[in-house]
Amino acid sequence: MDQNDQPLLKRVADARAALAEAVSAQNPVGLSRALDELEEALRQAREGGIEVPPESGDMVG
Repeated sequence: MDQNDQPLLKRVADARAALAEAVSAQNPVGLSRALDELEEALRQAREGGIEVPPESGDMVG
């Protein structure tokens, strides 16, 4: 992992945290904004060839 990847990975982690907080608070506006931010961060990572690890609670399959 390159040091240049770190800010983008932090952005993904922050967006995931904001999304979880908005869900917990049942905040539809916050949910929409957090989801938009997460999608944008993941898009940038994908376009940059950066592999984003799944969140620890994510289930695959």
